[in-house]
Amino acid sequence: MDKQSLLARCRHFLTDGIGAQHLTLIILIVLISTLMQFFFPLFLDPLNVETLLMNFFPEIIVSIGMTMVIITGGIDISVASVYAFAEIIVAKAMVEAGWDIVPATLFTLFLCCLIGLMNGYLADILSVHPMIVTMGTLLTLRGVNLAITDGRAVSGYSDAFAFLGQGHLWFFPIPILVAIVLAIIFGYLLNNHRYFRQIYFIGGNEKAARVSGVNVRWVKVSVYVICSFLAGLAGVLGASKYGAAHWGHGNMMEMKAIAAVAVGGANLNGGSGSIGATMLGVCFLAIVNNAFYIARVETFWYDVVNGGMLVLAVAFSLYVNHRNEIKLINQKIRASNRVEMEANQ
Repeated sequence: MDKQSLLARCRHFLTDGIGAQHLTLIILIVLISTLMQFFFPLFLDPLNVETLLMNFFPEIIVSIGMTMVIITGGIDISVASVYAFAEIIVAKAMVEAGWDIVPATLFTLFLCCLIGLMNGYLADILSVHPMIVTMGTLLTLRGVNLAITDGRAVSGYSDAFAFLGQGHLWFFPIPILVAIVLAIIFGYLLNNHRYFRQIYFIGGNEKAARVSGVNVRWVKVSVYVICSFLAGLAGVLGASKYGAAHWGHGNMMEMKAIAAVAVGGANLNGGSGSIGATMLGVCFLAIVNNAFYIARVETFWYDVVNGGMLVLAVAFSLYVNHRNEIKLINQKIRASNRVEMEANQ
């Protein structure tokens, strides 16, 4: 293999295999980490890395579900309220009703799945944009969370429940371990399982998916159920980690999850995205947040950077999609010209 061929293959792998946006993210993550380690030697200390991940594990779990919803062409902005709702329900079930951990957790996750079921069916049956439906759910649940707690925190868990959010397993904090396992499982399913592959088909062309015999309604509804289930699971772990449930926990979580998916390179109109890319997006946002905290920069600047990155990610995604469309059109034109030349000969 000559030098030019090798360079061409490397370029193809970097720009198409990994993706220009993913490669940019990796470079930025390495660059920011290197600079922070140079100026603040404790940045890459294992304790700080653990703190960074523990602060962002809810976003990791919620972003997995959000990725699948966005691939279908939808969106779920109710996850923040579902997160707080799960915290409150599991807390009240154990502290006030005296339930054990397992039934309290299962009941909480069941209610969260019902919320996702309602979101999916209402969006599909009423033919309303999912943003409107899930916004209604967000506001309704926020009111419910306030009403059932009177605006106060719920605490008083057992040590066994606290271990779920604060304990370690094989030197790994349990919430981080759960988040990693979920990312691996759903990443594998999206890449290899026929049912989950249909999510891309629906997001790319829903009408074509219906004509092809895909049960679009069931697939879309099940994705919203999974998203709410994961938000509920994050809420249960969050209640355990913080030692208390509060209606204000998880505020703006939906924006962070959407930003992570967009920064990871997913098309917000549907049809593309991956769990691995979203994890890169979460990692980037978490490192930026931690860098701002260690450097003692005012926290509102993080929101500015977060919003700016979301806008840039969407703009870059549109550019890439436009470039791919032009490339596809040129390929069709060349194929058509080739057929004509062969026919004339």
